[in-house]
Order: sequence, then structure tokens, then C-alpha cells
Amino acid sequence: MDELRSLNQVPMDEMNSSNPVNVFGSMSSDQMEHSEIFEVHKSVSEKRNLTWIDEMDNFLVDRLMEQMHKGQKIGGVFTKTAYAIVAREIGENFELSCDSEHIKNRMKT
Repeated sequence: MDELRSLNQVPMDEMNSSNPVNVFGSMSSDQMEHSEIFEVHKSVSEKRNLTWIDEMDNFLVDRLMEQMHKGQKIGGVFTKTAYAIVAREIGENFELSCDSEHIKNRMKT
């Protein structure tokens, strides 16, 4: 355990969202000045915002139209299944994490 601390690392059981860790360990001020510092948190289920680009918007519209033609829009509202399918397709196509809430929120803007 002391070896880990001497390397400026924190054991996983002590890491939590209130205990961010500099993944670069000890650095001189010159090194810190010229590098990016990241924080590691135990919680990986934290939601991330998506930055939508035109290509993603076009893909979204095409996939929603496809779902509508398959009968997944009932009473003017897409089904949960439709949102889940489109979110998965966007995630796979653009190699990012996307869920139904991202789709619903994008449709509001």
C-alpha cells in the first residue's frame, strides 16, 4: 500500500467522486503547464453531454423516419423502443455513448 502512495496513486477503494486523482502523478510545474490534467472518478455512470454535428442530425432524422414507417410512432409520439433503437444506432455509427434521453433532448432543440 505504501508503494502505491509513494507513486502518488490512490487505491480504487479510496477513489470516489469527492476524491479526484491526477492521473499523471507528480509533475514539475513546467510539465503541468504543458500538459492536460485529467481527473479520474470512480463513478462511470455519469451522464455526458453530446455535441451534435450536422451529420448526426441528418442521421437522427433518417432513423426516426425509418422508425415512424415501421409503426414506432403512436399518437404523435415515438415509442421507447424507437428511441432505444435510434440511440443505439447513433452510438454505433458515431462511436459514442448515446441514450434515449440524448435523442429526446435533441428533438426539443
